[in-house]
Amino acid sequence: MNVQDNQRDRYVEVTVFRIKGEGDLMELAKFEPIDTILIPKELYTAGFVVIQNRADSMETLIMDGAYVVIDTTSCEIVSGSIYALSIPWEGCVLRECHSEPHGVLLRPYNKNYPVSTIDWEEFDPNMVMGKVFCSMMNVFR
Repeated sequence: MNVQDNQRDRYVEVTVFRIKGEGDLMELAKFEPIDTILIPKELYTAGFVVIQNRADSMETLIMDGAYVVIDTTSCEIVSGSIYALSIPWEGCVLRECHSEPHGVLLRPYNKNYPVSTIDWEEFDPNMVMGKVFCSMMNVFR
């Protein structure tokens, strides 16, 4: 993002990380920094972490290669919202979550991927790494 020098003080420069497999977003030293982006100060909170999505399971909402801003301070599941989760058998995934009587329903946007459920007996609140705040995609590659 090109910002004039007299406008740079209105933004926070945030590192973008590549996440491979399982991981905890609070342990960013384990991940590879790949880029930086500018986020307007009025939108930024200290709990934001930016990752590069490397999957198509949430397309067409969140594209493969998009930068995803995750609010790690917002981890309580609100049905219908999208969260970054650390799933032991899958690693870091983005899913629309729904709290249901038997567990948490994880819904991908891409219909080629199955809906899954984590039963409450198996669900660990630490699996929720944060709520997706927004995603950004540079369409002019």
